[in-house]
Amino acid sequence: MPKDVFTVCFCGTGCARDEGEETRYWDYKTSLVRFLSKTERQLKSDKNIFDPQTGYIPVRIHKEISGGLRNTKRSGSVRGVGENDWYDQMDRCDPLLSNLELTPGDLRKYVSGYSEGDQRGMANQGLGWADAALALHGASLAAASGAEQYNFIGHSRGGVEAIMAAWFLYAYGGEARKNIPINIFAIDPVPGMGEWYSIQTQLAPQVANYVGVYAWDHLDTGFSAVIPRPNARMTKQKAHQDIEDGRGLGSTWATLANNRQLADPLVRQELPQPEGYKLYAIRGRHGTVAGIYTTDGLYDATKVSDDVGAVPRLVYKMARGYLTQWDTEFQTRSRVREGVKSLRRRIHTAHSHFDTMALGEVRTSRLPLRQSVRRVSSIHGMRTWDRYYLEDVVGTPPYNLTYPCTIEQAGDGWIDWTFL
Repeated sequence: MPKDVFTVCFCGTGCARDEGEETRYWDYKTSLVRFLSKTERQLKSDKNIFDPQTGYIPVRIHKEISGGLRNTKRSGSVRGVGENDWYDQMDRCDPLLSNLELTPGDLRKYVSGYSEGDQRGMANQGLGWADAALALHGASLAAASGAEQYNFIGHSRGGVEAIMAAWFLYAYGGEARKNIPINIFAIDPVPGMGEWYSIQTQLAPQVANYVGVYAWDHLDTGFSAVIPRPNARMTKQKAHQDIEDGRGLGSTWATLANNRQLADPLVRQELPQPEGYKLYAIRGRHGTVAGIYTTDGLYDATKVSDDVGAVPRLVYKMARGYLTQWDTEFQTRSRVREGVKSLRRRIHTAHSHFDTMALGEVRTSRLPLRQSVRRVSSIHGMRTWDRYYLEDVVGTPPYNLTYPCTIEQAGDGWIDWTFL
């Protein structure tokens, strides 16, 4: 019999729960701004920048599971940091849940600040402090479903919230939910600037599968991607199991996993490959991998390109494929009918679009610190220098695929990456 599965779809920073399905405007709040702009509202998200076949992937996936945008017994969605739930909510958001039975009072109080009123704002998006509240909300949705398995999918900070939500269920869900298996499909998870918490850099013990898809061509400051460490059930190492069993959880939600960081996947290890842990590299920017198909990965709908659309279509097919493998049931068939081989071929035939997203086909620069190379990390804390160059941890890309590297590229990490 099919498993009783509940899927939670976490939106990225600045994304509403109808992202890609509706065009969204923000109302200007002051008469002075209205006068200077000569308009009363600002375009924030044009649905036409998203590939019609994929939409914004977390929202479209939820819609194809539930049959609509609202939450159901099959699936729930979580708004992004710095946004309200729906395109037409100008001054309010939907309340957040914090009903895990062991949730500490300080975390409930923290959540309350992001559970009402108008959450729209560029400052909120930059700071990202709502991520813990949204992660707890997603965990609470999962717990309330009564399901025997949880599947999480998220983009950007939504992918990070999926990782955090698993820890909240483990620490605060009670014995009945502590060991319910969780599968995570993360699309370019990015914690943002400032402190990276230990519950973002280590997978919780009950996570059965982690699939991470990472954008090769995104260079913006503040967009280093997190690559969480595999847990003991994945590594099958007794030493790792002893750490999980023997070391207690941290005293606060932000420090739950401080003493339980396992082997770093971005450093060479004399260990076998972990099970249920897959990392993928793909061309494009942070938004490209989630559904945007403009030639520069930005937000002008006049620049859409069918060739660029091959990237989000491939990620969409992967997301549906993995979720189906993990027993999520979809109510509609996949809207992307083109095959994986054809999509990959088009990505590497039309690679000039992706090259220009990151300063050109040649990535070697006269400037220090490899300005044209993406940064990633698996290290918690405030130390911004604890970041790896993506090209140094993935190994040498296959010669027949177009992944520009610098002449300084060297080495690899523990994990065998797949280049899409």
